[in-house]
Amino acid sequence: MKNANLYGFSTENDGLTNAKILQELIDGGGEIIVETEGVYDISKTIKIGDDTTLRFAKGVQIRRQPNPTHRNGMLLINKGITTHTYNENIKIIGLHIDCNNVESGDWGVDSLMVGLRAHVGMIYIKNLVVEDFECIGVQKCDYAIQVSAFENIHLEKLYITGDKDGVHLGWGKGFVIRNGRFCTFDDPIALNAFDYATSNTHVGWIEDGIIEDCYDLDADETTGYFCRILGGAWTDWFEGMQVQHSDTVCSYGRVYRVIARPDGETYASYTPPSHEFGTETYDGINWACVRDEAVYDCGCRNIVLRDIHLQKKRYSAIGLALNYDVYARSFYQGCTILPHENIEFDNIFLENKAKYFIESNHPTKNIRIKNTDLKDSAVYYMTTKVDGLIYPEADITLENVIRNENSIIGDEGHPFKIIESIKGE
Repeated sequence: MKNANLYGFSTENDGLTNAKILQELIDGGGEIIVETEGVYDISKTIKIGDDTTLRFAKGVQIRRQPNPTHRNGMLLINKGITTHTYNENIKIIGLHIDCNNVESGDWGVDSLMVGLRAHVGMIYIKNLVVEDFECIGVQKCDYAIQVSAFENIHLEKLYITGDKDGVHLGWGKGFVIRNGRFCTFDDPIALNAFDYATSNTHVGWIEDGIIEDCYDLDADETTGYFCRILGGAWTDWFEGMQVQHSDTVCSYGRVYRVIARPDGETYASYTPPSHEFGTETYDGINWACVRDEAVYDCGCRNIVLRDIHLQKKRYSAIGLALNYDVYARSFYQGCTILPHENIEFDNIFLENKAKYFIESNHPTKNIRIKNTDLKDSAVYYMTTKVDGLIYPEADITLENVIRNENSIIGDEGHPFKIIESIKGE
């Protein structure tokens, strides 16, 4: 174990000096600890590699400082982001961040990877542990934690406040989010298999996860959901297709997305994107390469939300959502969109008003609610009016659920079936 304080990491240093010292220690791998309590300034992104543990003792806080050369909200990222290669076995323990009004510029467009915009960003990562994490004052352009292209991540004992998402997941498999306290203006937890092109680094299925013992803390104002669950489907590129910001296509065995202004303007595409990395321009259209293999759909499946306390007043607590607006079109006409599948809500406490416990305009399959009093809230199956978008029958299983006769409702065009195994008393 290397004690960073013995190598000059100090509360008396400026942010660039501390960043340089910490980066040199991390480059050597192993376990690094900041042991002396106090507030430490950092004004440059730190890159962490394989088999590395970064540990902060009790009473240590990292205060973000602006980078003198560019706006950059990222404090800590993994090295594989720049090479599109996986890092493994990274642990971050006891990291407490004061965001100090520092955020990314241009909503993630000018990032190392389009859509990367977080204080802790781990992309292409296997076996990640983040424990005893605190992030105070997240700004509107950034997330606290963002992870995508992942396998096996464990996030536990979290406290996050601010204006944007707390934990923002993209494509990946195997995750635990446990013991979280969130007071964010936007989504505390986002399972965004699909999202705006400037909000996600990848598109792809999010699978096999547990979210438990989490609190949506009360606040005067909010937007979004406690948990947003997004999916989508797209097509092969074809000559003359009309595309807008965030539209997604497959071309040359890879997945590309349009980066434009979110104003609803469409552009005719006559040249297929073909580059392997980053963003290139064809016919005046900026295309970002976001997957190295051709996939045509995404969503969320095999996920459990358990022991969740919904203390914030919301219009909808859970969103099973399909975007179709100027920011993103989750569905390209003619595609087949697969349902979110096997999502379970167990022991959910609605401790404030929510018109809808679940609001779903995305096809779903095998949704289960257990051990929950819905009170005056409802599950609402709504439709998005897009040519070619068909909603199969959504099945919802209720086990030991207290509800009234209007607790499960739907629009015409979104059929559903209720399977009620045990009624609550």
